[in-house]
Parts: sequence; C-alpha cells; structure tokens
Amino acid sequence: MILPQWLIASALALLPHVSGLASTDSPSDADPAQSGYLPNHNMDPAVVDSAEFGQLWKVPFNYQELFYAKPLVYTPLAGGNQLLFLASSQNWIRTLDAKTGNLINSRQVQTPFLQSDIGCTDIPNTIGIIGTPIIDTTSDIVYFFAKTYIPNYRTAGATGTYNGVYYFYGVNINTLEDSPGFPILVDGSQSDNDPEIYFIGGVILQRPSLTQIGSVVYGGFGGHCDLFNYTGLVIGVDINEKQIVTNWAVETGPLAPQTNDWSENSGGGEGGIWMSGMAASTDGDRLFFVTGNGDGHENTGAPASGSSGCRTLGEACVNLDVGDGGKLTLTDYFQPYDYQNMDGGDQDFGSGGIALLDPDTFKGTGVSKMGVTAGKNGKIYILNANNLGGYRLGSGQTDGVIQTIVTNKAVFGGAGSYPGEGGYIYLTPVGYSTFVYKLGFDGSGVPIFTQVGATTEVSAGRVGTGIPTVTSFGGKQGTAILWMCDPDAGLRAWYGVPNTDGTMKTIKLPQVNGLNKFQRPVFGDSRLYVTDTDGVLYCLGSPVNLPLNCTSPVDFGNVALGSSQTEQVSCTALIAITQIESVTTGDANFHVDSSTLPQGPVKAGATFSFPVTWNLTSTVNKDTVFASYGNVSPGVKSTALTITTINAVAGYSTQFPIGLTGTEVSNKAYLEIAPVTVDYSGLVILDPNDIPTNSLSFTISNAGLANLTILGYAYTTDDLDDDDIDYTNTTFTEDVQDLGYGFSASDLPPVGTVIGGGDQVSVDSTFDPVNGTGNYNSFFAVWSTGGEQTIILEGSASTAPIANFSISTSEGGWLPASNLLMDFGDVVPGTSPSLQIRICNQGGSVLQISKSKPPNGAFRPDDPTDLHESQDIPVNDCAYGTVIFATNAEEPNQPDQVFTNTWTLNTDDLNFGVHVVQIQGTVVSQKVGPTNFTGQPVYSYLGCYSDTAPAGRLLRTMPYDNSSNTNGVCQTACQAGGNYIFAGTEFQTECFCGNTSPPNLYKADETYCTFACAGDGTQVCGGAGGYISIYYDSTRYTPGNDTSTPTGGPVTVNQTGNYNYIGCFSEATNGRALSGEAPAAPDSGNTIESCEAACQGYTYFGTEYSNECYCGNTINAGSVNHASSDPTVNGCSMLCGGNVTEYCGGPNRLDMYQLNGTLALPTTTTSASVTGPTTTPSGPSVVPSAGGFAYIGCYTEGTGIRALTGLANPVSGATLTVKLCAAACSGYFYMGVEYSGECYCGNTLNGGSALASGGSDPTQNMCSMTCNGNANEYCGGPNRLNMYQIIPQTTSATSIATPTGNISVTTAISSTSATTTTSSTTTTTSSTPSPTGPVTVQNTTSFSYLGCYSDNVNGRALTGLANPGDPSTNSVEACSLLCSAYAYFGVEYSAECYCGNTISGGNALVAGSSPAVTQCDMVCNGNSAEYCGGPNRLNLYNNTAVASTVSTPSPSGPVHVQSVGNYAFQGCYNESSGIRALSGLTYVNASMTVQMCAATCNGFAWMGVEYGDEW
Repeated sequence: MILPQWLIASALALLPHVSGLASTDSPSDADPAQSGYLPNHNMDPAVVDSAEFGQLWKVPFNYQELFYAKPLVYTPLAGGNQLLFLASSQNWIRTLDAKTGNLINSRQVQTPFLQSDIGCTDIPNTIGIIGTPIIDTTSDIVYFFAKTYIPNYRTAGATGTYNGVYYFYGVNINTLEDSPGFPILVDGSQSDNDPEIYFIGGVILQRPSLTQIGSVVYGGFGGHCDLFNYTGLVIGVDINEKQIVTNWAVETGPLAPQTNDWSENSGGGEGGIWMSGMAASTDGDRLFFVTGNGDGHENTGAPASGSSGCRTLGEACVNLDVGDGGKLTLTDYFQPYDYQNMDGGDQDFGSGGIALLDPDTFKGTGVSKMGVTAGKNGKIYILNANNLGGYRLGSGQTDGVIQTIVTNKAVFGGAGSYPGEGGYIYLTPVGYSTFVYKLGFDGSGVPIFTQVGATTEVSAGRVGTGIPTVTSFGGKQGTAILWMCDPDAGLRAWYGVPNTDGTMKTIKLPQVNGLNKFQRPVFGDSRLYVTDTDGVLYCLGSPVNLPLNCTSPVDFGNVALGSSQTEQVSCTALIAITQIESVTTGDANFHVDSSTLPQGPVKAGATFSFPVTWNLTSTVNKDTVFASYGNVSPGVKSTALTITTINAVAGYSTQFPIGLTGTEVSNKAYLEIAPVTVDYSGLVILDPNDIPTNSLSFTISNAGLANLTILGYAYTTDDLDDDDIDYTNTTFTEDVQDLGYGFSASDLPPVGTVIGGGDQVSVDSTFDPVNGTGNYNSFFAVWSTGGEQTIILEGSASTAPIANFSISTSEGGWLPASNLLMDFGDVVPGTSPSLQIRICNQGGSVLQISKSKPPNGAFRPDDPTDLHESQDIPVNDCAYGTVIFATNAEEPNQPDQVFTNTWTLNTDDLNFGVHVVQIQGTVVSQKVGPTNFTGQPVYSYLGCYSDTAPAGRLLRTMPYDNSSNTNGVCQTACQAGGNYIFAGTEFQTECFCGNTSPPNLYKADETYCTFACAGDGTQVCGGAGGYISIYYDSTRYTPGNDTSTPTGGPVTVNQTGNYNYIGCFSEATNGRALSGEAPAAPDSGNTIESCEAACQGYTYFGTEYSNECYCGNTINAGSVNHASSDPTVNGCSMLCGGNVTEYCGGPNRLDMYQLNGTLALPTTTTSASVTGPTTTPSGPSVVPSAGGFAYIGCYTEGTGIRALTGLANPVSGATLTVKLCAAACSGYFYMGVEYSGECYCGNTLNGGSALASGGSDPTQNMCSMTCNGNANEYCGGPNRLNMYQIIPQTTSATSIATPTGNISVTTAISSTSATTTTSSTTTTTSSTPSPTGPVTVQNTTSFSYLGCYSDNVNGRALTGLANPGDPSTNSVEACSLLCSAYAYFGVEYSAECYCGNTISGGNALVAGSSPAVTQCDMVCNGNSAEYCGGPNRLNLYNNTAVASTVSTPSPSGPVHVQSVGNYAFQGCYNESSGIRALSGLTYVNASMTVQMCAATCNGFAWMGVEYGDEW
C-alpha cells in the first residue's frame, strides 16, 4: 500500500508517542489536513462498482437521536476487531463491532441541552455531542465536548439557556468510563487575547470536528443562528495536564462589541467557527480554520498584510501558530476584500472549512503548500498556505490569493481533493452538481485550477450537502472514487477522474435514506459508515465470504495506441469450486481467452493463473460518444474483470471482481482542451460606469508523446452544425488575445508554440460584458499537429437582484414591506390557520436567500424547504414561505394563550438586510356557561378526571341527565342549583356539581375525555371508562390544590398525600383492624391529614370516632368494607375533631386509606442465601430498592411546584446514583431522582404529582435518563422522577430451616413465617387469616353470570329499566328479583341496577380474570361481600328462563386454574430484571400442581408457578 509522504509526515507530527493505529482506522474526521483524500481503506472500485458491494447491516437508535458527529473507526492498542465509536445529540456514546454492528458498550454522559432553550432550529430537539470526537491513538482515549446543564448555575431552574454548559470529556474506548481527571468544565474560562471574553456554554455551539496537535486537543465554537452574545473561540485542552491551556477569541479589541448582556444578539462580536462540521486543518504545527459573520470591522479599506495582527477576524481564513504548551497566537490570515458586504448579506465565509492540499502534487512557482476554501458567497479561493493573503493585497486592492474562481454558487462544508493523475479538487454547491477542477499552470508555472468535469446528479436544493471525499486503492492510479453524502439522495459515488467530455462515471450504490447534514462517509477496512436523518447507522462493504483471492488491481502500465499488452492474473481458491463459469470485462478492449481458465473443479487451496490482454492495435484517436468503452483518448483507464463461479460450498459469493488499470498513451501528438465549456456564470452590474469582469482558466494539453505544435486559433458564433461556418481569427495585441465578443485571454500561447509530450499550458481568460446586460457566447477553436478541438465560452450580465418582502393578511392581501409583524390575531382552538411570507425578485439577476431560520413549535413552516438557505429566486419570480399556526383542540373556558416566535431571513440583495419576522397569535377558547359582571365565564376548565374514586363520584350532586347536555348548560344548572364551585359533564348526557375539589390523583390525560356532548357535538362531555370533564369557579378555587373551602357540608376525603381512600371499614373480629400504631391526636384535634402524617411508613391508616388514628401494614381478620359510600348509611359519619368539613370514621368504623404504590412494597430482610446463577443487566435498569427505599414508579412533577420539597440536591449531580440519593434522603418518607443528576427528598407528594403515563417502560414513561454516576441505573427524565418510598420495617423475623438443611432463608413479613424446602416435605407455620373479601356472584336462582361488560359509548348497555330499587340496598340478588321479567340484568357502580331484553350494540366482554383487571371491582351497597360492577362496568347476568341457555364447553386441553384456596389467578407475569418477582420462598418439585403451591404458600400474599415444577 502506497501512502503519500505528506500524509504520513503530518499524521506522525500530531502524535506525541508511538501509536498502535491500524492502517485502515479513522480515529478522526478524515485526515488532519482535511484534504479529504483517504488512500488507506482498501476501497477497490472494481469491488465497489460490482454486485459484491452492498449494505452489510444497519442499526437504529433512540427516538429523535441524531448523529452530527461522524463515527470513528479504531483498533484498540490491545488489538482485536475494529471498533466503531458513536456520539449523539442526546449525549449518548457507544461502541459497536465495526464488522458486525453488534453493540459493545453504551453510556449517556450528560443530560443533553434542549433546543427549545436556544430558539435556533438548525439542530432539533437536543444538543449534546455535535462536533466529531477524536481518538488519541497512544492511549485508547476518546475526547469530545458535550453540552448539558448545571441546574441553578446562572439562573434559577434545572434548564434554561444560561444554565447551559460544556464539559470536555476523555473516555476509555474499551469501557467508555471516564479517564482520570475528566470531565473538565469549560465554562468560565477567559480568553487569552481578551480577558473580557469568557466562556458561556449556553449561548455557544461546538460544531467543528476536533483536531489534535501533540498532547493538545482543539475545538472550535460558534453561535446558534447568530443569536445571543457570543464570540467565536478555539479552546485547547492538554490531555496530559488535564487542563484548558488556551482560549483564543476571533473578535477582540475596541472595535469588537463586548457586553455583559448575554441575551444581546451580536453582543460578543460573533465571528463563529462552525465550517459545516469540518475540523480545523493542520500540517503539524499550525492550525487553520475559517470564520463566519463578524460584527467588528478593523479592516475598512486600506490594504493590510496577513501579519498585521488584525483583531476582528470575522469572515476570514485564519492561521494560528501552536506554541509552547499548546498556546495559540495569530500568524496569518486572509479576509476577502468584500467581507463587509458578505457580513451584510449573511454570506458566511465560514460555512466551509479549509482543505490543505498534498504539497507533493499541489505546488508551483512561488507556492510550496496550498489550501482551498469556499463559502456562501459563491467564490472558491485557492490560497498559499504559507502566505494566506491578508486584506486587499491583490491587483486593484482585490484579493491577494493564488486564484479566485467565481461560481455564484454557495458551498457548505468545503472541498475534497485527489493528488493522483495530475491533481484534482472537488466542490458541491447547494442544489448543483459536484464540480471537478484540475491542477494546471500558467506560463510562469504558477498553479491554476480549471473546471474539467461535473456530475450529472445534482445535490439537494437545501442546506446539508456533505463534503467531497476521495478514496483510492492504496494510492494506485485509476482507483480513485469520489464520495458524496446528500440529505435527500443518500450516499453517492463516482469514479474520481472525469471522462474527456467532462462527465463523471456514476457508481451505483445500495440505496440508503437521506443522510444527516454535512456528513462524509467514514471508512474502515473495506467498509464505510454513514448515518441518516432518522439517526440510523448504515454499514456498506463487500461480503467477506469470497471464493477466490486474486491479484487486484492488475496494472498494465503504459500501453501505446496501436499496440497491446498482456498481464497475468494469479488466483488461489479459498474454497472448493465446482466450475469457473465465465469471465467478463467492462471494456471490450480487455480480452480474456476462456480456454486459459481451469476447465473443471478447483480444489480449495489450488492456484491458477490466466492472461489478460489490453488490445489497442486497431484503435485510433477518437471519442466514442455514448459508449461504455472505446474512449480512445490518452490517459489512465480502468475497468473491472469479473470471475463467475459455481461453488461447492454454500454461503460464498459467486462473483469475484478484479480491477484492471493502465495508462493509454499516444505516440503521436494529441490535443486536449479542458473544460469543454467555460462558464463564467452571471455578472451583476451595480454601476454602469464600473462593469465587473470574471476570469477563469482553461488548459491546452498534449496528451500524446510527440511534440504538438499550435497551428492557429479562431472563434465563431455560428452553429457548429452549419455547413458554412464563418470563423474570425484570433488577434494578438501586446497583452490581450481576442477569443470572441466579450471574451479575451492574456497568455494564449502564440501560433507556432510547441507543447511537449504530456505537457499542458493554462490560459487565463476573462469575460467582460462589453455590451452591458445580456447573454454572451463564443465557440473557440484550436488547430494543432495533434488535431483540432472547439470549446464553448459563455457568460451573462445583468443588473443586481432586488428583494421585495411582504407578509400576507388573513383577507388575502399583502402588508407593506416595512411591516415585519405576522399577526394571526385570535384563533379558534383546534384550527391551523396559515399566513405567508413572500420574497420577490424585482432585479435583473438571480436573488439568493442567504439566511433562513424558520420558527418551530406552534408556528412552523408548511414545508421545511420553504425559503431555505441558498434558495435561488429567478428574476421576476417570487418565493413563498407558509407559516402554519397549529393549535390544539381544547375545552371551553380556557385562559387565552399568546404564542410568539420569529423567522429570520436575509438575501444577497445588499440593501435588504436581516429581516426578523415577529410572529404572534392568540388561542381564544369557546366561552360557555354563566358570566360575571365583566362578561367573562364564571367557570374555567380544570381538566379530564377519572370518576372512579372508592368514596363515590368526585362531584356528588346530579342536577339532570338528558340529551340537551352541554358544558354551558351544566355550569348554569350548577350555579343556579346551589352556587357550586365545580361543574362536570360525563357520559354525554350527565351533569354533576360539587364543592369538593377533585384530587390530583384522578387527573387524567386529555385524550381520555373524548365523548361529544349530547347537546353540542363540538364540545366534550367526559369519556369512556368513567371520565368526567370538570370546570371550576376561579374566584373560589386555585388549581393545584386538592381541597377547596366547601360551602355544602362535610365530605369524605378521597386522597391525601400518597394515600387513597378505600372505604368505610369495620373493626376486626378480635382487636383493632389496624394494630401497628395508634398516634395521639394533635391538640387541635384529629384530621385526615394529621393521621396520614403520623402513619408515614405504613401501608394503611384509618380515622375513627372523630379523634382516633390507627396505622398498620395489614388489615386484620374480620375487618370488612361497608357496602355503601354514604356516611349516613355506612356509619363513617363522625366529623374530624380538627376539621368539621371532613369525616373521620364513626363508632367501630374507620375511614380507611391505603398507600398508593404501583409495586408491592418489599419487607426488610436481615439475611438470605440463595443458589443458582445471577445475571448482570445488559443495559440500564430501574433500581428496585436502595437504602431502605422501594421503587413505586415514574412520577411527574407537581403542578407549579416540585413533587418533593423537603430537600433538594443534597448530593453532587455529577456523581449521582440512586443509592447516594437514598442515603442523603434518610429520614424522609419519599425520595426521587430526576434528569440524571438531581435528587429530591420529601415527606409528601405535592399537588399535581402523579404516576406518569407509559407504564413501566422507561422509553414510554420518559424516566429514561441514566444516572450521571452510574449509566446502568435510570435517574428520571425531563420533569419525571423515579420515585421511591420508605420500606415499612417489621418488628420480628422468623428463620425456619428446611428438613434437608440445604437452604436457609431469613425473611420478615407481617405475622407470617417463610418456609423454604427443596423436597416434597414442607414445614409450615400458622398465620393470621386474611379477610376473604368480596366475590363476584356467579349465579342466582334463575340467572347465570355472563361476565364483566363495558357500557356502550352511545347509551346504556341495558335500556329496559333503570334503577328500579333502592340504591342503598342494591345487591346482585336484589337486582335479579327486580329484573325477573327481563332476559338480562346488570349491577354497576355499587348502587345501580339495570334490566333489558337485549345488550345494546358496542358493548363487549372486558378481558381479564380478576375484578382488579376488569374494573368490576366496586362492592354492592346492600352487600359488601359482593361486587356490583364499577365505573362504566356491569356485572352482567342472563335469565335462563327468558333468554336462550348459554352453555360453556369443558376445556379440551390444559387450563389456567382461576382460583385455589384463598388465591385468585391474576395473569401471566414475567420475572423481574436481575431478581425473582417473588423472593419470599422458593420450592421445586417434579410433581408440582397449583394446589400444592397454594398449600405451601399459605400465609403469603402472592404465589406463582413457573417452568413446570417451580414456585
């Protein structure tokens, strides 16, 4: 493998010690010089351009996780497979096997910064690791910058712009653990060249890839859409000293604005370094980069050298010297002569980086090292890297650079290069082809680039096109491949050298999705990696199971036209091959005689060879148009030879490609001119007295071996297809040669000039629109002893573009250009009105949008490509951007909501300037119900609630149930009928009123309230499953409180703290129902709240006889729940001694409350030993318990308040684990972890905090962020806490040994002993019996039970007769007697009875095997031992005497035992992660039955059978 010496030298210069870097690794973004040329990855075009190259695998990652940082490929010092390192916008880092894609390690290093905190939409959702990391190949350490927060760092709150910070990380690639001494906080570091500038991470973006020089890693920083007060910076961190050693600012001095107002746009001078993600380039001791718009202008007209020490270096290419200790100082710079105009038009010079070119190829007279850069301003600058050009040092005070190529096409990202075959550079403007420029020289030997080719494919017409990258197969000629990443088309490739007609031969690749912005493929060993706009990682490469190993590529050397050359191909069979079926070539001039191939089977390990002949004996100098071969022009040629096999072993490829390459030479002279079309593009005439010109070059080459003599020049405007063409001979004056009307040259070789074999001459040509505006063209012909050729010269001139700006009105008109307010006015919820921005071009040339930062959120563009950056607007045409105001549907009587946003726009019309469109609109909800003296509604919307409280309905008074129901009618009825605080609608037709606020426990997501009101289909009146839409009188209630001052008498409190009301219970048969503790009442008297506080740590508490409070972990035998929810019936009718508005039990009656936990609480264990293997979780998991706390679920924060307010962040967020938080919260009842690094403690859950939707899956409930101190643990999420509750301690533990003595288990449970045995012999102890509880009645005298049925959303399931009896005495038996004349009856909601002869359509049997699952779990008012349905659930029965008999067939196979002993079947559960679901007792028996398990587990709350013989 041949690597350019300059690549080897520059790479070694960056390494402080000997490295284990593998030759095909990619430990950084491309190469250190950012040349984009990568010869060391075994990318053979014969393989890539064949069926053997395809997609090997792809891997998706997290929702909304994107990869702006490019992957890295690396082989660790210890050896082994190549690793793939990924870093994402969500601050996740990962390693994968680069060959298989298998995940090895992953870790989220920090909470990512939220895009919503910055307002810039360039990077959506989250901003974490954006710049590409770099791997120090001497230590296996990966370095990167990560953006995150430090809560309350600069402003109050966990997030917010100014709490944003950057950390510099070093992690071991083998483990992803932090290297000692890392991470380092960057924030607060002062600038070396201006101490007034200091680092504020929230307002700045680390976008460029990182660069390493010696022991210092450098990263560039810019802004977010030029918002806020920021200055472009270069931060250098010494990875050995583990400290920041340099902070160099782009804009300093008195002319650069510096304020301490962080929110002031441009307040820091700007000059950001972003370069579309390219790295700063280096040649070992210097750092090169390009900057964007700056706000200070030290250079204002007078020329200045690059060593002048300019301190305002926005819109500049900068060269910094790397001094002792990594300190940076300015050495040289180039600032375009029109940089102030570029600032005004947002034509970022720094949208592209600088590529340092291979000095072995790219050099010339006076130039030993070259660089190329381009930006938004449509110019390509060829720079002398040793003398960049300063300011206005060129002719006429223009740019003093080697060459300026004017294209008028914006470039993001930069250039690629190929130093072989004469030297080429490549650039891809937005929305255009990839253009190819070849190195040439003028008559003095000064380097000049000429466009010689372009791809037929064009890039996406929006920002995001990637950076051209070139590979070759070990540096061999004819093997160059040009690669491009496109945000629409995906990955593209071409042969790297253009055809003589300027076309680029396309290589067809497997289709991948549009790739993320500004990417380039990353290469490993014969494989490449890219990431798409959905965050999916792709690996493309050639299959590893090839049947042969053959010499490739085969180099024929120089072969003259009229001759031939034969080379041998040698192969070794890697497997047994049945037959060599065929051999084909892509160019018919290459011949293979099939008789020279093996004619029969080939054994594994056998070798063979055969000749290939490149036959040019009968060819002549010509171009064969539209042919796949036959291009008989001198130069490097390559094609593929494909061997097709029939294999004796399955699983191997049947085709093996071999590259054939050689140089076709002509013994005679051969004339070539490139490019075939010289396009000077359009010139803009701003002043008729100052006509601009544009200069481009073309080359006259002798591709033959013999000398070529120029015989003459001429030009014409006639059609070249005409029979009679009138040519005009070129005239030579002292300094100018005429090439046609408007075209001239300054150094055209005189007639008679001799050009040696293989030599070329570059000609500087100029387009001068001598006749003003219009189109110009000329056909320029050259005659020589090597043939004749004609090229096209074309250009145009026009007046400047003029942008006309306007915003539409809702009436269809347009506002004046000076109006920058887009006002949607008042908008109805649930609608999506739209307005437009229009930019028209009223000038004489194409207008380009140079900046576009659209809004996001409620306001968003209808099409993301509307008014995008670099969009061209033709003359007399307009471009439109439609803004949609997407409002959510909402209930009536909501507060008006004002929304605002902006759309920032600019164009290349120099008189246009930055336009910041202010967008605003107000969502005004429908107003219903009674109004106050101001005309505003009395009632405001509170929310959707689940009306399933055990104590009865949330609102107790029902004024009506009819088909005219609306929210307004209900509110009017509630005000008129008792001036109630709350009004609610349910089940389409029902209205309820009350004075007690609904507990936050029952607050539901708005998606549950979907029933249309019976009287107005546009309003919502509750939802299926017992949901109610509730409104409140805002003058008498403040949302967020669970209680209000009632005016209508005492109530049963449904919920307090983290306890829920479960009913009115009797005392136990022998003793108290709760026997854990009996706290004394406060001096002010007992309340529900005081008892709850006194019983913290217990599962249950109850209040009795006004002033009595009891606590316990079990409800003792004989205590039963009274059927009725009416205090006057159930006996819990005594008022609390400390609050007469609450009930506190009664004589021998307790208002009973149970701890609200989503998981059964474990009991404390003093010792345990178990047998069997344990497993380590493969990824992060929820910690089930820590420090005496047990996990109870993922909870939301409170409404306007923290869920836990006892103690905040008692431990360091950077090292937070669940265990550390638990230890810090010792003494509190609850503790919770949030947002990776936050810890909270408290004794109560504050209002609004509730179990989050999404179940137990962290990806759904949003408790998905890992702990900063342990990436294997979850620590909440944004506004989500992993919540823990203190584990109740018991007073005794009993240890029971089994007869065999094999296992000893000590456990503690309430009044129950645990037994462990490993044989059929068991030892049990007595336990206190638990109440059997209510049951579902299966049948009555003439009725059979059908199951738990749902109610129909359009009406009752049974419509024959409703509530025929007394609700207080309702039971299954009572309802069956009342409905004896009907085919069906059902009981619902404890007190309701319904009869009917049919079951209305839409009702169905509810899945589930227990009342808790089906929700038919409310006890009958008249019999607490029976269930009587539930909220919108009926226990349904049919009359066997009236309806047809329903037979239930006996099961033909195994069944789930529905009940055994005191146990009821609850369903099929999976085991917990890393621990048994049930850990009290384990027993294995080959004769296991459900009955045996139940008998052995008697006394435990749960039992389960598993794997045939386990329980």
